[in-house]
Amino acid sequence: MILRYLRFKPTIYFFLNETEPTETIREKLCDNETPLLCFASLRDEMILTEKRILIADRKGFTGKKIQYISIPYSSITFYKVGIVGGFDLDAEILLNLRGNVKIQLRFLRSKQIKESIHKAYEIITQSFICSSFSR
Repeated sequence: MILRYLRFKPTIYFFLNETEPTETIREKLCDNETPLLCFASLRDEMILTEKRILIADRKGFTGKKIQYISIPYSSITFYKVGIVGGFDLDAEILLNLRGNVKIQLRFLRSKQIKESIHKAYEIITQSFICSSFSR
């Protein structure tokens, strides 16, 4: 019963702005993988490539321990994008993955973030929808 509840609760990651990928996350990419868009917070980092979303989640007080979360676009069953507007303080991308896993990517409101969220939406749509027709 408790496991059922936990599976419906999304894992949330927060990001502040679009940035260039650091060497820490670049070294986890495959040779034929190109970074398309990268977001960062004070400690964590997320990169969107043409194949997947890769999140570097720093753990602990010092942040030396890093957990890498790799989300292939093929594992996404549903996604929703909430763009900054009105009195909202943040934007979000909600990803439903196979196995009823939910991941919420939240972005703090800024002048730049609205355009960045649109870029992320286009990348996910191209990889999730458009490439699935060629399979």
